[in-house]
Amino acid sequence: MATRPLTWRILAVFSGPSLDTALSEIGSADGCIEELLTFAGSGAEVKVLRDAELSQVSEELDTWKPNLVYFTTGAQYLQGNTEAASALWPEAVAEGAAGILQPQAVADLMKGPQLDSVYFDCLASQAQAEAVREQGVANVVFYSKPAQALHGCQFAHAFFATLRSMTAPFPEAFAVASHSAQAFCTTSPGGTHVPPVLPTLLSDAAPKLPNMEGIPLPALEGVDLSPGVVAAVPGWDSVRLLAPHAELKLLACSQPTLIDAYRLSFLGEALRAVLVLEMRTLTVTSANACARTPAHLPPGCTALRATIKSCSGAEATVVLGGPPKVLENPALVEHALRNTLVADALSLQFRLPPPNLPPPTAQSSPAIACGASAVETLVVNSVWAVHVLRTLCLNATFRGLVGLGVAAIGGSGVAAFQQSDAWRYIALSAADLVSEAAPKAAAPAANGSAKPVSAGTIGATGGPAGDGVPTAEGSVDLDGSAPATGNGVAEDKAAAETVAAGRRKRRRKGVPEGANVWKTSRPPMLTCTEKQFLNDLCDFMRERLNRKYDPDNFPDAILNGRRLDLFKLYKEVVRRGGYGVGNGINWKGQVFPAMRNYTSSNRMTGVGNALKRHYVGYLLDYEQAHPDDVTGDACAICGGSDDIATDWISCDMCESWVHFSCDSRPYLGNFKDYSKGQGQSYTCASCHDTKKRKAAAA
Repeated sequence: MATRPLTWRILAVFSGPSLDTALSEIGSADGCIEELLTFAGSGAEVKVLRDAELSQVSEELDTWKPNLVYFTTGAQYLQGNTEAASALWPEAVAEGAAGILQPQAVADLMKGPQLDSVYFDCLASQAQAEAVREQGVANVVFYSKPAQALHGCQFAHAFFATLRSMTAPFPEAFAVASHSAQAFCTTSPGGTHVPPVLPTLLSDAAPKLPNMEGIPLPALEGVDLSPGVVAAVPGWDSVRLLAPHAELKLLACSQPTLIDAYRLSFLGEALRAVLVLEMRTLTVTSANACARTPAHLPPGCTALRATIKSCSGAEATVVLGGPPKVLENPALVEHALRNTLVADALSLQFRLPPPNLPPPTAQSSPAIACGASAVETLVVNSVWAVHVLRTLCLNATFRGLVGLGVAAIGGSGVAAFQQSDAWRYIALSAADLVSEAAPKAAAPAANGSAKPVSAGTIGATGGPAGDGVPTAEGSVDLDGSAPATGNGVAEDKAAAETVAAGRRKRRRKGVPEGANVWKTSRPPMLTCTEKQFLNDLCDFMRERLNRKYDPDNFPDAILNGRRLDLFKLYKEVVRRGGYGVGNGINWKGQVFPAMRNYTSSNRMTGVGNALKRHYVGYLLDYEQAHPDDVTGDACAICGGSDDIATDWISCDMCESWVHFSCDSRPYLGNFKDYSKGQGQSYTCASCHDTKKRKAAAA
C-alpha cells in the first residue's frame, strides 16, 4: 500500500480564474483547493500563488518546501486553450516548440527530496510528467489530452475531498476521484455510454480503490505476525461480524440518466471506498459482552457489543462474535472489527428499479444540496453502514460525500454542501440532459486499457470502464465488467458548451447539429395556448423520456405558493434566445414577472436560480427538440453571432437581440447590471430614440 505524508504541505499555483468562479459569482477563487483551505480538520497546510512567474514558483519550492504542488490554468484552459502548459508560466512561453515549457525545465523546477506529488490540472506532455518523476517525485497527475472544464473540476474536487481523509494515500484518492467522474461525467447520447477524459497518474503504486491492504497489523507482545494473523492467532477464522442488512434512500445530484447499471457501478464503488477509509483505522470506544450468545455462532464462541468510532468521528454499534480468547484482547477486537467491517463495506449495492417502471424523476429543494437537482436511489447495505453514512451526512466538515455527488441520505441533506457545489452539479446535470437528447449512434470503439471494476484498478490512460449488471434481485452487481465505449471528447465538449457559465453558446435558428427534433402537434408558440403546450410537453416526456404525466395536474412543482407556470416560463425563455443564452436572460427581473407565480409583494430570494433549475428539469430537453421555438441569433447592431461576442441581451421594447458590447452608448454600465438580480431594463438605441421622439412630440 502507498504511504502518505503525515501532513500535506500544498503549494497551489493558479494561472487564471478557477472554474468555480466562472460557474457562479459566489464560487471560490481557490477552486478545488477550497476542499483543504476552508474546511476544518483537513490536516493540510496550503499556500496559494496566483499568476506567478517561474522564478516565484521556484523560490517558494526552495523556501516553503511543500510536498504537493498543484498547478492549474483555471477556466481559461478548460474553455478551450490547448496551450495549457505554457499558460502556467507566462515568462517561459518562448521556450520550446509551440510555446510549451521544455521537459527539463519542468524537472529542474521540481528538484528536492521533500516533494512527494505534483498535480498538473492542465494539459501536459508525457515527457514533462516523466521528467518530473525522474526527480524523485512519487506521484505525477496530468492530462495527456484536452478535457472538459466541468469534468476536470469534478475530478479535482472529488480528489482533494478524498485526500482530506487521514487514511487516504495519493493513489487511492485518485482512484476515488476517477470513479466519481465516471459516475457524474459519463454522457449517454442515444443510450450509449461515453466516459469522460480523465487525467493520468504516474506512480509506483497502482491507483487502486481503498481495500483491506491498508489495515494496520495489531501490536501483540511476543507474537510474530509475519505469517499472518490467521496463522498466528488460534481461533481467528471463527471471528464473525453479526450485521443485519437494511435499505437506505440516497439522493444523488444528477438526472434520471444516473439510474443506470453502468454509472451506478462507479458510484457504488466510490461509496464503498468512503466506508473502507472510515473503517480501516477505526477505534473501539466500548466493548461489553452480550447477555445472550447468538445461536448461529460456531461452538465455543461468545459475542461482544462494541461501539466504534470511524476515522471522521462517526459512531456505530456492532456485534462481534468469536472465541473468548480473541475477544478478551482489546487489540485483537479492534483489528477484527477493522477487518470485518471493511469486508462488509464492500457488500454495498445499489438496487435498480424494476425494468418495467420508468426511473425516478429529478427533484430539487433549497434544503437539499443548495437546490441542485437530485434523483432518488436505493442502497442496500448493513445497518451499521447506514448509521455511519447518516452520521457523515450531518457532519458539516466531511466533504467526502459532496465529492461523490451525494445530496441526501435517508431524508437528511448533506450538511457540507456549499452553493458552489450546487452550481457544479447543476451544470453537470444540464450537460447530461443535452447528451441524452442526442440521436442514437453506433458505440465508439472499445478502449483496450479498460480494467474490470472488481479489480479496483484504473488504467493510466483514463480509468476503468466497469459495466455493472442487475442481479436476479434487481441490485447492481458492482463486480461486473464490460469494455469502455471510447472517450467521447467531441461529444463531451459539445454537451458542456451549453452550460459554460455566463458564456453559453446561443442556439442557431433552425435545426442545431445533433438535435433530435420532436414532431409537435401544437401550433407555433406565438399562437399556442397553454393547454396545447402542456399536452404536447406531456406527450414529449412520455415518448422521449418515458415519464408519464397528467397535463391537468402537471407540474407538481410549487413556486411562490402556486403551481409552476411552465407555459410562460418556456415562452419567455425561448423568445429571449433559449436556455443557452445564460446570463443574457434576466430570469428574476424579466422572466419571473411574466409568470402567474409572480406577485408584486413577493420577497423571494434565489428565484432566478430556482427558475433555471426548473427549466433544466422540465423544459430543456423539450426546447432542444423544438429549435424553431427559439429566436434567431443575429445581433441587431453588428449582424454577427457568437463569433463576435457572447454577451447577448434583449431589448425590452422590440425584443431584438444585440451584443451588449456592440452598444457604444455612454453610461450604459456593465453587462451584469442587466443580467443579474432584478436587473435594469435594457432598451436598444433605435427604441430609445423612438421613445425620445414620442416624448418630445407629446
